[in-house]
Amino acid sequence: MSINETHHQDHSANSPGAILRRCREYHGISLEEAAEATKIGTDHLTALEKDQIKGFASQAYLKGFLRIYATHLGLNADDMMRLYEKLYASPTSHDHSLNAGDSGVARRRRVPWKKLILPAVLLLMLIVTSYILDRSSTPPARRQTLPPGPGTPIAAPVQPVRSSVSNVPSVTHVTSPAPPAAVSEKHITPPERPGVAPPPAEAPKDFIVRMKVIRNGTLAVTIDGSATQNYELSVGDVIEWKADKSIILELSNAGGVEIELNGRQIKPLGPEGKPAYVTLDANGVKS
Repeated sequence: MSINETHHQDHSANSPGAILRRCREYHGISLEEAAEATKIGTDHLTALEKDQIKGFASQAYLKGFLRIYATHLGLNADDMMRLYEKLYASPTSHDHSLNAGDSGVARRRRVPWKKLILPAVLLLMLIVTSYILDRSSTPPARRQTLPPGPGTPIAAPVQPVRSSVSNVPSVTHVTSPAPPAAVSEKHITPPERPGVAPPPAEAPKDFIVRMKVIRNGTLAVTIDGSATQNYELSVGDVIEWKADKSIILELSNAGGVEIELNGRQIKPLGPEGKPAYVTLDANGVKS
């Protein structure tokens, strides 16, 4: 017997299918009994025991049936799966591992490009920073100083003008004689004419009226002939108006308000509960 035949027999004796068959025969279980217990067809169990991996539709079915059958026979399912993958690994997985290795090499070859990104970014930031610093360090353009206008007086120098020429004769300042004082005119006051009253003093141009409400009511205000403003007065309200000529107040309750004219309180505008129509100017209440 040759060495290759001996190796093939050892390989077949230690295959997953041979181990499953020996374990089933050891327990004295028939294929039909195993098929009924595992719900796997006898043809699939026979294919597992004969290592006929091509008898399954996909690797998923093969691995699932192998795990169920090994567990039913009391074997370690993980050990059987590792033995199967070691002996019957598909060339597709081998090619996949080779492709993964090639992609790993290509990835390792692309790593230096990633390492160059950070220095490039730092160099770009350095260039931009230096450009900004150069612009900020440039002195600002000098503003053109306009000559003073004809109406702008030229300030005299604080320090006196010094001359390097010696023995300069001093300039004699001649004081011009003062003009004669003007003769003051005498203001002659004309005699007062009997029966003529002096003109009244001018009223101030504007005035301020401040109103404090002490009883609820209504109010209509007309300031300097403008549009009338209506108010609903409540106790505690404080209102101020400013006018040039006059303020007309039309109150539903004359005694329900307190009024100040330019900070000076004036007398009540009427009895409480009675309406009032009052005109105010800078001098007070107009009759």
